Amino acid sequence: MNTRNELRAHIQRLLADKGDRERLGDADSLVLSGRLDSVDILQIVVFLESNYSIDFAEQEFDQEDFDSIARILALIELRAPAAGTPQA
Repeated sequence: MNTRNELRAHIQRLLADKGDRERLGDADSLVLSGRLDSVDILQIVVFLESNYSIDFAEQEFDQEDFDSIARILALIELRAPAAGTPQA
């Protein structure tokens, strides 16, 4: 599974847990629209740290960085040690 599909599957699980089964496009707002909240963002941070070795403790981030799949993918590309390559 590629990075986009892994991320999409993770976010769709978070949304499904909230009863949200609406269509999800790469550019659709997740946070500003209210579909995801700060607890969900923390779960995404943990997912990114464990799967892509991104250390958010040493890097600032803005909640808007997590507002869409496209923005999260850009964050992965920018901050992952081996950008876009999941870590074992």
